[in-house]
Amino acid sequence: MGRARILVIDDERAVRELISDALKIEGHDVHTADNGKEGLDLIGQYRFDLVFCDLRMPEMDGQALYEEVQRDHPQVLKRIVFVTAQANSADYGPFLRSTGIPVIEKPFTLSQLRQAVSKMVGLAR
Repeated sequence: MGRARILVIDDERAVRELISDALKIEGHDVHTADNGKEGLDLIGQYRFDLVFCDLRMPEMDGQALYEEVQRDHPQVLKRIVFVTAQANSADYGPFLRSTGIPVIEKPFTLSQLRQAVSKMVGLAR
């Protein structure tokens, strides 16, 4: 598959570091952000092959980030994977279904992350 540039956006430090460390071990170039606003700034600066994004975060949640990306960086939409425990919540379930964006539900396995990277990076290139 090769080395991919991946952005991990999650306000939970432990989750962010787990994903980042697992992807770095696989040889990927990983950047991290602890909220959607910081993630959006990085999306404006770099070309990412894949963006793993939590939904429920302070400052800017995943839905607001998606809407900003849709408006300002539409080419990135096909590279987003939401990683969340909110997939079926009343707050986010309808939004997720309407976008068709892939979702990895928390708690997740490292195998699920690897599969998402393999699939999404192949589509993005």
